[in-house]
Formats: sequence, structure tokens, C-alpha cells
Amino acid sequence: MEYHVLASGSKGNSTFIVEKTTGILIDCGISKKQLTYRLKEIGYTIDDIDYVLLTHDHTDHNKNIHIFDKEMVYTAKGNIADLDEDHELLPYTSYTFGDIEVYVLRVSHDATNPIGFIFSGDETLLYMTDTGYVSQKNKELIHNLNYYIIESNHDIGMLMATRRPFSLKNRIMGDTGHLNNEYSAHLMCDVIGENTKEIVLAHLSQDANTKEKALETYYSIFDEENIKFDKEKIKAASQTSVISGGKYEH
Repeated sequence: MEYHVLASGSKGNSTFIVEKTTGILIDCGISKKQLTYRLKEIGYTIDDIDYVLLTHDHTDHNKNIHIFDKEMVYTAKGNIADLDEDHELLPYTSYTFGDIEVYVLRVSHDATNPIGFIFSGDETLLYMTDTGYVSQKNKELIHNLNYYIIESNHDIGMLMATRRPFSLKNRIMGDTGHLNNEYSAHLMCDVIGENTKEIVLAHLSQDANTKEKALETYYSIFDEENIKFDKEKIKAASQTSVISGGKYEH
């Protein structure tokens, strides 16, 4: 399995997962031009996308989902108007898309029906962003996967120092907001195992986080909890450049 985080952040999100002959795009919050350009960077085209999965109905995730035929698009009920029932995904249910099995998780975010995914093929991968916390049920389901693309949205101190309204700060830090760096790192300490190969920190806030701060927090908490994991295998996703991993050989 290979993965490519094409864009990640409040200005637009999109990730491409490939297993054998199957390509799945998660979200399309970037323009068709940017999608085409970033796929070309990694040796693919839009024609290599077989299925499109939408996590939720916020603009930074669904802005350009309409460029795809609805027959290709799958999401939870209510996230897309007039979506065929056969394309509605139920949380805690498994689906087969070509060479990839997709298990749907319910997440906690202030959107209509937000979901995350566990992808299984010759390897396993979690995709979970835009959630205020991770339930015990989800924690039990995401143990010892090969790859994790996990939200690490903000540093609390940096968030509080921004000029954002207090109501927005509370929303971000709340149970239907976003995971902060410390929560994300402690979560990974609890769930990674001997099979885990790479962790990607996703959906970093432009104003309330930095790549350096997120990674520094992870390193510190992993050391505190005596987690032996190669720090070179922890990567931060970007709004402007592609972050690739897994068995990517292009």
C-alpha cells in the first residue's frame, strides 16, 4: 500500500491511497488544477482515481468533490445532497473497493456526519482528521496498524495566543473540534505497535501550529512515555507539498 497526502490543512485537504490496481481519493478540497498537478508529481493522473471517499461536508474537504461523477463518490448519509443510498457509508461497517477493504469509523466533529477510515490491503492505514477526541471504541479498532495519517491540528498555547474569537478557540479545543499536538501524540503512544512503520501528522493549523512544534511535541511525549519509534518515520503533512509513504516506488 502507498499513500500520498496531496494537501492537508484548513485551506484544502486531499489524500490518495493506492493498493495494487486500485486508487482511492479521500476528500477533494483543492482545485482540479492542483489535484492534477500534485498527482502528476507522484506519477499518477485523475484517471487513476477509481473511488472518492468524503470524510465530511466542510468546504476544505468537499469544495471540489463535484468534479467527480457521483457514481465514484461514497460518504456517510447527509454529507452530499441527493447521494444514492448505495453510496452511503455506515459507521463501523466494512466495504470492499477494488483491492482495498475500507472500514468506516465515526468521528467527533461539528459537521453533518463525519467519518474516518481504516484501509486494509497487503498493509493497513488509518486516516483520521477533524475530530475533537477519539472514542475508546475507535482506539481499540486502530491498534498496531502499519500507517497512521492522524490529526495534529494545533498547539494549545499558540491557539490561545491567536487573535481568534474566544468562541472559536473553544470550538477548536472542544469535543467536536480538532486534536491538539499533545492529545495526538499520547493517542499514538497508546495505539502504535510492532507493525507500525510510519506516522503522518495531518491538518496542521496555519496560525496555531507549525511542523516543527508538532514534531517536537511528538518527540518529547514519545520520549516521556518511553516509546521506541524511529523519529524519522514521523512526518508532518503540508498544505503546499505532497507527503508520500508506504510502498511508494515511483
